[in-house]
Parts: sequence; structure tokens; C-alpha cells
Amino acid sequence: METLKSAVPDVLKREISKSTPAELPSTCSSLLDFFHNLPQFHQMIKDLTDPSMALCCKDRIAALEAKLKGNGCFSKGEYPNALLFYSQALRLAPVDMDDMKINLVALLYVNRASTLQKMGLLLECLRDCSRALRVSPCYAKAWFRRGKANISLGKFEDAIRDLNISLKVEISSSGKRQIEAELTTALDKFKEMGSSGKKTNQNQSEVPDEPDQVKLQCLLTTTKGRGMFCVDDVSEASLVHKEDPYAAIILKKCRETHCHFCFNELPADAISCASCSIPLYCSDRCQIQAGGQKFDRSSKSFSGLEGLADDLKNYMSNVVLAGASTLDTEHIAEHRHECQGFHWPLILPSEVVLAGRIIVKAIEQKGRASADSDLIGFLDLSHNYLQLPPESKLEMHIYSIILLHCLQHFYRAELPINGIMVSKLVILLSQIQVNSMAVVRMQAPEVKGPIYEPENTLTSSLEQVKVGQAVYVAGSLFNHSCQPNIHTYFLSRTLHVQATEYILAGSELELSYGPQVGHWDCKDRQRLLEDCYSFTCQCTGCSELNVPDLVINAYRCTKLNCLGVILDRTVTRCEKHKLKLLLDGPTFYSSRPHKQVEGLEFQILVAQVPCVHFLEELAHNMIQVPLSHLISDHSHIMSDGGRGRRMRSPFRFKNMWFRATKFWI
Repeated sequence: METLKSAVPDVLKREISKSTPAELPSTCSSLLDFFHNLPQFHQMIKDLTDPSMALCCKDRIAALEAKLKGNGCFSKGEYPNALLFYSQALRLAPVDMDDMKINLVALLYVNRASTLQKMGLLLECLRDCSRALRVSPCYAKAWFRRGKANISLGKFEDAIRDLNISLKVEISSSGKRQIEAELTTALDKFKEMGSSGKKTNQNQSEVPDEPDQVKLQCLLTTTKGRGMFCVDDVSEASLVHKEDPYAAIILKKCRETHCHFCFNELPADAISCASCSIPLYCSDRCQIQAGGQKFDRSSKSFSGLEGLADDLKNYMSNVVLAGASTLDTEHIAEHRHECQGFHWPLILPSEVVLAGRIIVKAIEQKGRASADSDLIGFLDLSHNYLQLPPESKLEMHIYSIILLHCLQHFYRAELPINGIMVSKLVILLSQIQVNSMAVVRMQAPEVKGPIYEPENTLTSSLEQVKVGQAVYVAGSLFNHSCQPNIHTYFLSRTLHVQATEYILAGSELELSYGPQVGHWDCKDRQRLLEDCYSFTCQCTGCSELNVPDLVINAYRCTKLNCLGVILDRTVTRCEKHKLKLLLDGPTFYSSRPHKQVEGLEFQILVAQVPCVHFLEELAHNMIQVPLSHLISDHSHIMSDGGRGRRMRSPFRFKNMWFRATKFWI
């Protein structure tokens, strides 16, 4: 990227920095013509898209090396290390390669299943055995290992079927004796279970009905553009909206720890793409949904089982084809165009790869019709291209050209390389910048040492970890407020919007795009929103005086019997106009949250008499008192209920405001 940026002539850079959306086709055409005559550009595109230079292809030799390392660790009893090497080998192993006349992938799944069983991960062991059988249905060792796992899980009927099939396909006499011994064990335990009259029912629990969503209406506002409003009253904690993403991408830092489709944490038996070594998935379902890979086992796969009983044949088919019939066949595979070992999805920024997925989905939904005519309007999202700094405009131009060339491998006819097409990609990238949402997961800090130590208390804070980036068409219409009345959470990759308070009919539903009131002070919130979303917030939290903005960076008085606070100089610059209105008004100023809760009323007492703790901004006779720490970090703050806290609260509840009897200003 830096090489291409430095090669662009200064004249063209100035044109791009001053360009408007209407001028984009011209600037994009000029940059495209320049790059087509630049050898460095052609070399970069070749490195990213040439199949002979692909770095993420399957590698049989590397897979065999990892397998040997796993075998060595397994023989030494180093099962966690063996698990890592077998998983690495599975990520690199081609599906159609054999090792010692056994399919390499099936062999690796069985080896990893043995390791998982040694580690006590029985369900993971069972899943790996089933995966081995989908690749090689007549693999005796996989049926045997599956039978042992089912015995350990108490599923004796399934274990008996597994071992009977294993006994049928096993050809060695020693192997048959081992299977017969396990089969005898399974039969004995099944008889014991039958005599006790106990029978488990796995379908006892019922899935509760999902609550109805609130009826919403998209309206045009005078200050924020479009926004979402509720038609009826909304109760607190009601589900306001639920939506799957139009397109989503995992962040680079989470590629080895979270599923590339659902963004959940990877289990011990994570699986990879069948055609490349980039993505990892938590389940077969996520793998198929993302890559479109489906197992198609013909009758030839069951050759040599003519004498098998019909019930065992049906059982065998159910195991091999498990889950294939329940998949959403209309789902558009989001990873397919990135596959076959090309490493451009690994190199380009996540938002650029996300833009590629949006384009591909639009093309597939239109039946592979040309996307050139309506690439911007089909999502109907706002953008911030005019507010972008010159550096960002240039980067978007370059990334759009690179992405267009990368997508040519699959969609040469649908995506012509010209200035108009590049300009549409530039606008799409700017739309993603202001409309995409960060998919988050809650993560607790790692606890070291006994939990009863002060730093390891069970009430330690949780943190939100960004794991993915997604575009939600309706979700992007919710406007921002630093004092929101709704919040978002994610189940898998599905967006859920929930009300945090009672909301009257006709009110706008607003969520927070970043830190809220009480997390950061006003000036820092404003700066973040301007940098990330290109707007100046004018919500009530930023336009009215509120207690948290005053005390979050304030200093307490050194006198133990004084409850006054001294504001930091930087806070006063942001709050000066608010304070002026406050001091010109009544002595008592009432600050209330959005919803008045019975019995809770908070007031700030503003002193109208001289005090030694005047701010330099407001008085000339200020006496500076050196203080050792911030009130919001360490010192006691009287919160609701009269209890003092010495640490930051991990959550901000709507009605848990700081209560102070005096603010000496």
C-alpha cells in the first residue's frame, strides 16, 4: 500500500483530496489509468490473485509434518500439544489425499478424536469421529472410536450400532477382537441400564417462544437525518429489533480464536475450510453456511456392506449425512469467492474484504446480473466521503481498485474495471465506515491466584471485545445518543436491540455508538464521534449539564470533611457554556435521567458564595491545591444508596447516577 501511495503523482493526490462524490468517476479513472501503467501495481495484483503464488492453499507435506509431531506428543502423553498439531494438520490437509491407503483428513480426525477423548472432551471426540466418517464412511477405526465415545457418554444403543458397523468393515483379526471386547462391554452396560428402568429423554426441554418485536417506523428528522421511531409504547427490556447481517467479516485479531461465521469462540474441535487454510469454524453448519461445501456421498461410498442389516444401514446414513438436510439451501456462501488458496482476503483490511462480500451478495441476489448499475443504492446507506481527510480518500481509491481486480477471478463479466465501478466501491467503503457495527463478545479478565484476593473479586469488570464487523440494513438506521434508550447485543452474528427504559409512542429509539455519559467526558465523546462517524453530537448528554461529565475527571478536596470537587481545566473549556447557563439560573439545578423513577431525584447544589476552590476559568483568586489522584479513579464517590466505591464500575445503569451534596465551583 505504501509503495502505491508514494508512487501517485502529487497533482493526482490533490485532485483526489479535493474530490466530491460527483467527481469520483473522474479521479478514479485517472488513478486507474496511472496504475495500469505502473509495474509495481501489476506485481501486487499478481501476488494477491495468481493461483501459482497462492499462500493459503492446502499443503499435504506440511500436514504430514504436523501429523508426525502430533503423534510424537500423543505418545508422550502431551495431549494439549498433540491437539494443536493435529488441528494444524487438518487445516492444511487436502480432502482428496491418502496416507497409508487411508484418507488423510479422516485419519487426522480420528487421531484428534483420540486426543480429545484422553482430555475428557467426549462430545468433541464424538463430533470428530462423525466428521471422519463423512469423508470415509467405511473407516473401521472411526466407527470404533465413535462407539467408545458413546459408551463414555452413556449412549449405549448408539455405541452398539457403531461397534457392529466397525466389526463389519474391519478386516484384521486383531482389530476384530478389540471391537468385540468393546461390544461386549456396551451390551452389558445396556442391559444394566434396561434393568434399572432408566431412560433418558433428550427432548424434555422446550424452546420458549421468542417475544414479539416492536413495530418501528423510519422517519426523517431535522438534525439527524433518518431515524427509527416506535409506533407504540415500549416497555423496559422489550426486544425492539432483531436482524441478521447483510454481510459480516471477522476481525484479523480474532481469526485464530473465534468462528469465522458465527463469531463464537472456537471449540477444541474447530474445523477449517475444505478448500483453503484461512478460515476456522466452530461447527460443520458454520463451515457449510460460509463456504457452501456440502458432503455428497453416493452409494459407492458404502460398498462392501451388502450384508449389513437395514437398521444399521439407515443409522450409518444418518451419521454420514447428519445436518445436511437442515441447512438453509438459499443462503449465499460468503467465503466461496475468497477460497482456493488466494491470500488477498488475508492481506487486505477487514472492511475492504467486507465490501467485497457485500458486492458478491448483491450480484448473487440479482442472479449474477451486472452490479454496475445499482451498487450504491441497493443498501440505501449514508456515507461520509466529503468529510474524509485526504489520506483516507486516497486509501479508499487504491483499495477499491485492488479489490475490483481481486474479484475479477469469480465475477469478470459482472464487475467491469472502469472508473465508474471503482467510484462505486469508494462510496461503498465510506458507507461501511459509518454504518457498520462492531460485533462484540463479553470477556472476563484472566484471574491469577486465589479468587478471594482483592484484585480477583468475583465482581471484577467484564469487557466488550470486538470480534467482527457487520452491516445491518435496518440496524444502521438507529441514530446515536450519549444517553441512549436502547442497547444492542449479539447472539451469534444476529443483532438484537433491546429497550433500556420505558419509551413513549412516537419517540426516537437511540443507541450509543461509543462511550456514554458517565464513561467519558463530553469533549472526548465529541472527538471520538467526529473522528469515527463525522458528526457533532447534539444529544441531551452533550448539550445539557449533567453530573457525570462534571465529576468524571474532577479532583476531590484534600480536606476530609469537605465534599467539594475541583474541575480539571480541560473540562471547563467544554462545559463553560453549560456552566454559564447554570450559574445565571436558579441556585438549585435538577438533573434527571430520561425516565423519572419514583423516589429517586438528584440535585446539584451550586455555591453562590466565595470559595477557595474556584476554577481559574471562572475566578481570579483561585488557590491551587495539589491532589494525588482523580476522583473517578480512586477516591470515594457517594453513589446511589450511600455506598462508596473506589474503582470504576464496569457497567453504567440508567438510574445509577453519582450523588453529591455539593460541587464547589
